[in-house]
Amino acid sequence: MSVITDLKQAKGRGKRLHIYLDGEFTCTIDQFTAYKHRLKIGQEISVDILEEITLESELSSGFEKAIDLISKTPKTKKQVYDYLKEKGYLPKLCYAIVEKLCEYKYLDDEQYASMYINTYLNKYGKRKLMFNLAQKGINKQIIDNAIEEIENQNKAVELIAKKYLKNKEPTRENIEKLYRHLANKGFDWQDINAVVSKIRNGDNYESWD
Repeated sequence: MSVITDLKQAKGRGKRLHIYLDGEFTCTIDQFTAYKHRLKIGQEISVDILEEITLESELSSGFEKAIDLISKTPKTKKQVYDYLKEKGYLPKLCYAIVEKLCEYKYLDDEQYASMYINTYLNKYGKRKLMFNLAQKGINKQIIDNAIEEIENQNKAVELIAKKYLKNKEPTRENIEKLYRHLANKGFDWQDINAVVSKIRNGDNYESWD
């Protein structure tokens, strides 16, 4: 057994305490957790028990940071995990916090994927949407399920083409550049060809809405 020889207020934001065992700094925990476990100077405590208390404190601290993060903008499970890891939390704590957030329905990758697609459906094609969601750590099966809800994107391609060709003549060079522009946005070749063919056939794209 060891003895708590000092409890010092930590500097910086938040109410946290530095704990010293047998005269040596051992760990830092939040004051609420310290009060909950009634830690005090002169108390005998095992290193193992103090480690468990520290993990509890870190879990609480990490959860608060994660809540603060997702309250600003929606995040995926991977984004929250990576954020906590960058803050210095142990991987097992990051995982536990993410699982807790999922349990409380604060994190939902399926909902995130659906929301993201609805937001950017008229800006990006399926391939770009899939790539972006994968970069955010969304599971492939979840992405595939969400993408299946998209029918064709002809209207989105038409509007982007109209905007791109504004104040431009539909010359062969400009149409080729438009083709590449739409492809870079991840639209299907079928949707691109349908719209580009209409322009090449003399359709008045300026009237599209």
